Amino acid sequence: MKRTFLAILLLAAATPWGGAVETASGKLSTVIGEDAVSVTELSLTGTMDARDFKYISDSMPQLSVLDISGVTIEEYSDREPLFANFTYYPAGELPKYSLMGKPLTSVSLPSTLTSIGEAAFAGCAELTEISLPSTVATIGNYAFSSASKLADVKGGEGVRTIGDYAFSRDAALTTVATLPQVETIGGHAFSGCSQMADFTFAPSLRTIGESAFAGSGLTSADMSGCTSLSVVGAWAFADNGSLCEVNMPATVTSLGEGAFFYSSALQQVALPEGLVKINEYTFMGGKAVATVTLPEGLKEIGDYAFSDWTTVREIIIPSTVEYIGDRAMRNWNSLAELTSNAVTPPELGDNVWENVDYEKVNLTVPSAGEMAYRLAEQWQDFFKSSSAKPLAAESLRVAVDGDVVTITSDEEISTVQLFDMSGILLQSAAPHSQQFSLTLSGYSGRAYVVRCVSGGNEKIIKISRQ
Repeated sequence: MKRTFLAILLLAAATPWGGAVETASGKLSTVIGEDAVSVTELSLTGTMDARDFKYISDSMPQLSVLDISGVTIEEYSDREPLFANFTYYPAGELPKYSLMGKPLTSVSLPSTLTSIGEAAFAGCAELTEISLPSTVATIGNYAFSSASKLADVKGGEGVRTIGDYAFSRDAALTTVATLPQVETIGGHAFSGCSQMADFTFAPSLRTIGESAFAGSGLTSADMSGCTSLSVVGAWAFADNGSLCEVNMPATVTSLGEGAFFYSSALQQVALPEGLVKINEYTFMGGKAVATVTLPEGLKEIGDYAFSDWTTVREIIIPSTVEYIGDRAMRNWNSLAELTSNAVTPPELGDNVWENVDYEKVNLTVPSAGEMAYRLAEQWQDFFKSSSAKPLAAESLRVAVDGDVVTITSDEEISTVQLFDMSGILLQSAAPHSQQFSLTLSGYSGRAYVVRCVSGGNEKIIKISRQ
């Protein structure tokens, strides 16, 4: 038969497990005694410390309902650890590992509680909801990890820190109350919370840790109001198959590696204006994205950063981009318009546009840098696949004699341009004859590029001063 025990201490006479609610730190075991093994419900007031929680942990295997809302938790330390290797347990903290794995279905926490210790409720597989007092500032590492039936987290108005793995693998978690003062969400804090579709990102938020929401059920992540947020950790939103929309504030300067890796439902991405680098694998696998706007000021796009974005039709690369990494835009099968606003072609890693059909892509670059793009590895492939017809090699002849370059064609030459090897235009002429000479006098370089248009066709030739 279910029995309810209300611990009584310092009471001269009492009805066994009656209505009195007083206890004192370190004394709980003397009240419950040998009957602890059968206790299923326990309600306490007064003071407690880690010794009392150790007694509950070790001696009450059937405890399902615990009410300590009227308890004040006091400091305790000893040379010998009580839980794991910890020997110090601060006042106001639910002791680390204290209720780990207990078959609790209901818990009422102290109104003066300031911290939930590491792994305090980890593995509490029967717990379905928890209400956090407004005094709680810290939810420790692994605090509710693998609480597989935990569906609802209420309260938490004072929470500032959510520790690493705090709610990880809580597969039933659907609702987390708005935490208006939270500043830090630790690594893996909500990873594997596959039923959690919504989360309110408070304006106070400063840091989102590694894999914080990886594998969660979020449908959107609106961080636009988080004006103190500067870092989104590696793999923070990875493998979120339901995540459709992401908005970030201008204060974000770093997106960690793989931050949105295979968030395959992403349709809209608004990147922050302050972003300088997009790290490796950051948005790989965003198969539903149609458009993306890269911010001016961006300097580097990492390896595989946008790989496998199969639905993107258009992208504009800002003028500030200096490097695009290996296979960064691999498998962009729908790409039709590629614009680079950088006058100097960004340096490219290996096979940036692997499996992209160059013939179907219209590349637009600044006119001042066109020749440099035509000469640059990979960039030149977009020109080679264009509809412009090259001149047959035998129809155009170029001879270099000292500083004099002579171009001869079987047809009238309409345009001659001379570029240095960085693509800067040095000379331009419209000879309208079959032969034309230009001079390299006054230029210090050894190698140059000549562009000729003859009979409506084009030829680009690299020459060297003799």
